[in-house]
Amino acid sequence: LADGLVWSDTTELDQIARVIDWVPIKALLGQRSGPGRGNISYPAEALLRCLLLGVWNNLSDPALEAQLRDRLSFRRFAGFSLSDRTPDHSTLWRFREELTCDGLIDRVFDEITRQLEQKGLIVKRGTLIDASFMQAAARPPAKPKKGEEGSTRPSADTDARWGRKGNKTVFGYKVHNGVDDAHTLIRRMDFTDASITDTEPADGLISGDEEAAYGDQAYYTHARHARLKQAGIKDRLMHRANKHHPLTPRQKLRNRLISTVRAAVERPFAVFKQRYGMRRLRFFNLATNRT
Repeated sequence: LADGLVWSDTTELDQIARVIDWVPIKALLGQRSGPGRGNISYPAEALLRCLLLGVWNNLSDPALEAQLRDRLSFRRFAGFSLSDRTPDHSTLWRFREELTCDGLIDRVFDEITRQLEQKGLIVKRGTLIDASFMQAAARPPAKPKKGEEGSTRPSADTDARWGRKGNKTVFGYKVHNGVDDAHTLIRRMDFTDASITDTEPADGLISGDEEAAYGDQAYYTHARHARLKQAGIKDRLMHRANKHHPLTPRQKLRNRLISTVRAAVERPFAVFKQRYGMRRLRFFNLATNRT
C-alpha cells in the first residue's frame, strides 16, 4: 500500500523501463544472482539495472549504494519496494566484475540495440563514426625521483596509454562509436587504450545494413572505400589532403557537406562526459572501464 501511495510512473527512468523489454535481457543473464550481506541474494536483472543507474548518474559504487537507499525513482527502476534491502557497494562491484569477465555486457548491449531497431528508433539510414579520448583515473607515469632506477615510475593503471590527436595529448583510453544518424543512438561501440588510432577499429563500427557511412579524414582509406562499395554502402568519409595531392574544390565542398551531417556524432560523447562524468574514468583497468 505504501508503495502505491508514494510512487508515480512518470519519470524518465519509468519511460526507459517501459521501452526496454527486460525478458530477453533476463534470459541472457541466466540464473546469476548477486550475494549481498548476510543471507540476501539479489536477482541479476536488478543488479544490472542498478549498474545502469550508476553510469547514467555518474555515481561511484558507494554513492550508488546511498542513492538506492534514499531515492524512490532509483528503487522503482531497479525493482525494489520501500521495504526491500538494497545492495551495498561491494555487491555492485562484484557483479560488475562478473559481467566483465563473462563478456555479457556486450550481449546485453546488442540486445538493447536490437530492441531499439525493432521499435523504429534506429533508422539505419546512415552511420556516423568517431572517437573521443577519456582520461585515465590514475596519474600518468612519472619521471623517477632522484636515486630511483628506470626511466619512469609506472602508473597505477597499467592498461592506459598515451594518445595524441592534433595538439591534444591524453593518458587514458578512447571510445569509438558508430551512431545512427537519425536519433544519434549508438549501434556499435569499441573501447581501447588511447594509443589506438581512430581508423583501426572503424570497420567494426559499421553495421553493414546502413545506407551510408560518415566520418572525418582519419577514417578514409582506399581499402575502406572499396569495402564500403562492395557492401553497397555509400562512402561519406571526408577526403584527406597530403603534400603531393591537395584537395580539389569539389573535394573541399564534399567535405563541408559531410561535416554538417557527421557533427551529430558528438552528442553521445557530450552525454558521456557532461552527464555521466566520463571526462575522467573511474576504474583502473581497461576491462572494467569498458563495462
